[in-house]
Amino acid sequence: MKSSPEVTLHDVDDAMADQLLELAKRDASPDEVAPPLGGPGWNLERTAWFFGYHHAAAAGLDGPAGEKSWAVFSGSEPAGSIRLKRDAGADVPTAETGIWLGRSFRSRGIGGAALDLVLAEARRAGLRRVTARTLAANGNAQRLLASAGAALTHDDDGTVLAVVEL
Repeated sequence: MKSSPEVTLHDVDDAMADQLLELAKRDASPDEVAPPLGGPGWNLERTAWFFGYHHAAAAGLDGPAGEKSWAVFSGSEPAGSIRLKRDAGADVPTAETGIWLGRSFRSRGIGGAALDLVLAEARRAGLRRVTARTLAANGNAQRLLASAGAALTHDDDGTVLAVVEL
């Protein structure tokens, strides 16, 4: 029997954002972590977005951005990041989640454990629904979301909407 990894979530301050960017640069594609700004690779625009995003999300779900990000740790190592962002237009208290993990941390149960932890955070925040969107070709993300109890809906635009009712 395969044991589950020790996975924890940590708040992202400036020092943690530095660690996450270092991980992203060596172990993930920039497109998995940040929007395509300023051209390919980790250019100045993407790097500025990365730090600005985590700084704004540090205020939490009730802050001006309505968003919270955490560093995902596997044991004592940063493995990636996960987030919740409030959906103010939803009919019930809802937030969207998203995750990225460094390549060397994938397929080890870390994503599922991190998703379970962020769903627990969502419940504590009084949310009743968590959504996620992924590409139709991303079977790993779909399996991860389905294992967390998400209902999956394939859309005509090549994406899949996942909805977890809490």
